[in-house]
Amino acid sequence: MLKLSNIYLKVLIVVFLLLLIVVGVESYFYMKHLYFANIGISALTQNILNQKIKYFQIEFTEFIVINGVVLFFFVGILFYFIRKINKNLEGEVNKILIFLTKLTKKKKENKIESNFSEEFSKITTLLSKISAILTKHEREYISTIAKLELSNIQKEEIISAISHEFKNPIAVINGYSETLLKNDVSSVIRKKFLEKIKRNGDKLSSLIDTLRLSIKLEENTQKIAFVSVNLYEFSKEIIEDIKDIYPNKEIILEGENSKILIDKMLFAVVLTNLIENAIKYSKDKVIVKVTKNHISVIDKGIGIKKNDIDKITEKFYRVNDNSWNNSLGLGLSIVKNIIKLHNFKLEVISEYGKGSEFRIVYL
Repeated sequence: MLKLSNIYLKVLIVVFLLLLIVVGVESYFYMKHLYFANIGISALTQNILNQKIKYFQIEFTEFIVINGVVLFFFVGILFYFIRKINKNLEGEVNKILIFLTKLTKKKKENKIESNFSEEFSKITTLLSKISAILTKHEREYISTIAKLELSNIQKEEIISAISHEFKNPIAVINGYSETLLKNDVSSVIRKKFLEKIKRNGDKLSSLIDTLRLSIKLEENTQKIAFVSVNLYEFSKEIIEDIKDIYPNKEIILEGENSKILIDKMLFAVVLTNLIENAIKYSKDKVIVKVTKNHISVIDKGIGIKKNDIDKITEKFYRVNDNSWNNSLGLGLSIVKNIIKLHNFKLEVISEYGKGSEFRIVYL
């Protein structure tokens, strides 16, 4: 029972008992006065007076007993209802206390209701709103922390990837430059060294451009200019440029003319990435197939394990156990983002040990 209600109930009982005693005493003397006034007390003998007093006392006792029982019954009912209301009140207060306790802990309740009274209903409604606000703020805080942690992880991955990819061409440039500075070499060797320095410088420039493009695509700041092109002829131009870099690789173009709307610069990045990947991981020929619905880059190389197919387009993901080394790990991520920017779909069909097909569906 609530302490305040318990004190209130005890005071009520004491006051009621005192009132009952006072009323009883006053009733006794008042009724006695009326009784003897009515019978003419001056005309009574001592014996008759004694009998009347005795008779009055019996009647008053009966009156007190009957009325006492009635009052006791009334007090009992009153006590029962007060106790019941107090229990309900105590239950509502305890429910609110439990709710408030849970608000201070990780395990929270989002809602509390009470129909006990209008005041309790307003209190529980306000508490539910407070809980909802606190839960929202906590989720936002957790989300912010998660984003910061992810950002830190990504920064570490970027630094690691850049360090790994930039280390080799920088070492080559430094090595050949130092040789040229410290030693007298023939013009033939000098030209050969300078070509290697330039090639690795171009590689560094390409890596930087790749990083810049990846960031722009991630932040949706890359501008896009759609033009209508014949995809078959466009693919033919890309393949011819790649053949200049890989003269010993066989790249076959199959299919038919198909006109679509693309950003030529970005889509050239897509095809170049897919074809160069196919060349790297395939000892056999690479097939580029153009249809009215899609364009595919097919190889008969090492293939991709089933568990890795859904991961290879993730940023910085590199499959090392089967030599699927996607440079910075950005190539296929960039491909995926550019395809998404065109509202196309990338499908990867691969069987480990037998080859892969990267299919861009545009219809």
